Formats: sequence, C-alpha cells, structure tokens
Amino acid sequence: MDDTFSPVLHRIDQVVRWRAVHPSEPIPPPYEILTKYSRPPVEFEERARPALKDLIAAAKVKKVPPKQKGRKRNRDQVKPLSGLNVDELLGREKRTRISPENAVPEYKQMLATAEDLGAIQDLSKQMSEVIISQIKHSLGDSNYGRAVEGLRVMREELTAFEEPGVYNEFMRDLKTKIFAGELNGERKDMWYEIRRNRLGLIDQKLSPLSDVSEEMARSFLTQR
Repeated sequence: MDDTFSPVLHRIDQVVRWRAVHPSEPIPPPYEILTKYSRPPVEFEERARPALKDLIAAAKVKKVPPKQKGRKRNRDQVKPLSGLNVDELLGREKRTRISPENAVPEYKQMLATAEDLGAIQDLSKQMSEVIISQIKHSLGDSNYGRAVEGLRVMREELTAFEEPGVYNEFMRDLKTKIFAGELNGERKDMWYEIRRNRLGLIDQKLSPLSDVSEEMARSFLTQR
C-alpha cells in the first residue's frame, strides 16, 4: 500500500510545480509511477494474447459495424453479422398496424424498418388517422396534447425521410377539416395549438425537397 498513489492528486501537483518553474514550456507527461497501475504489464499481455485469440474465435466475437450516416431514406439496414433474426427467434410477429394507444412509439419503430416509400406512406396515413380521431373524440382540449405530439413526430420523421409532401398534404386536409367543423364540432383551439407549436407545412428551408416556400408556410399558419 505504501507504493500506491492518487494519480489525479499527484498529477495536479506535478503540473502546478512544473508551470511555476516553466511558465511557457509544454507540460510533461505524467510520471511513470503514476501510470504503471493503469495498464497491465507488457509481459502479461504477451502471455495472454494466444488465449485471448482462442477466446475470440470460440465466442465468435465480431466487430460491430459503424453507425450508418446520412439521410434515413437512403439508409442501408444494419443487419447482425451473425445473421440471426432476433424477432424470428423470439416468435415476434411483424406489426403492420399502429395502435391508437401507443401510436407515437410504434410509428417511429415501424418507420425505422420501412422498406419502401409505400410503407412510409401507409404508416403515415395510419398515424394521420390516429391524430384525426384524437381531435374528433377529444372532450374539450383533453386530447390536443397527444395530437400535437403526434404531429410533431410526423413532421420530424417525414422531414428526415425526405417525404415532406406526405406531411404537407395531411396538414392541408387537417386544416380544412378543422375550419369546416368536420371534427365533431368547434376545433379552432386545436389550430391555435398547431400554430403555437409551429407545426405548419414543411418548407424548403427545412427540406429542399419541399415545394412550399417559407412565405407559403407562414401564410398557411396565419390564414383561416
């Protein structure tokens, strides 16, 4: 125990003393005695290397592929190098319908595994139907918070998937229904929530693939 030290404490002491005497020179590395216990001895590493290689081979350890970058629409699905399908092993069925009770998480989860544009459009249509139902059957504004959260997630996801048109088409339809009184009565307070949370059309500033200019997006939210 007499030969163990607090590396942090002694490193700070070393740096302070060095800087006091050498104000402009680079700070030297830590003393060897402070770092000797932070790594195994070299001779032990060499002796353990063959056994470690055998362990890696026996356990079939593989390198984890780097996280895919870039747009979601053009992403490649990351598949396990082992080739195992966990869902199949656990007997899980692939969901195709979004449940109203757990709409937001399921929408995001299913979009992450959507294989083509048709699947994205179908899932977004289901999500839009859930939002419409939440507004239509809301007792006062009791469901407006859930509807706003659903719109926010739809807007973010469809922007990331480079499908602004899907969201914009739904928003135009939703606005028409709200001001026409087609959602079981007066729902203009819901439009106020949409405006307050800035959930209007996806414009060209947010997505270059959008056909909506910034001015058009502003007018959409303000005009009734």
